[in-house]
Amino acid sequence: MSDESLIFEQKIDLPYTYTAGRAHRAFLRGLAQQVFVGSGSEGYVPARAYAPDGTRVEGLAEVAPRGVVLSTTVAHHLGGRVFALVRVGNSPTPFLHYLDEELPVGTEVEPVWEEGGEPGVLALRCFRRAS
Repeated sequence: MSDESLIFEQKIDLPYTYTAGRAHRAFLRGLAQQVFVGSGSEGYVPARAYAPDGTRVEGLAEVAPRGVVLSTTVAHHLGGRVFALVRVGNSPTPFLHYLDEELPVGTEVEPVWEEGGEPGVLALRCFRRAS
């Protein structure tokens, strides 16, 4: 057996329509206003209607914008783009987004916003090392 890795790339179109619910719409609109909107007293980011254990989550609130890097990966097939799981504020769940550079786990980060961003996840350009 060879030690060489086998990489198979194939474009697969998966046509679907995503409709954001009330909590996720609030989260996406918050990003356009350069704030993080979380849900429940726990401050889940992104905001959601249900916790990971399936219990209903009520209420929306602004969450502190700083976060901590929990894990990273580099997408070499996307030009070395760095993705990270970031714990925003005190959210018990991580948020997947870009980093502006590869950072070690545990690094405190802050958001970099797109000016005049539309409601959506790309209103948040990336996270960078907190100053």
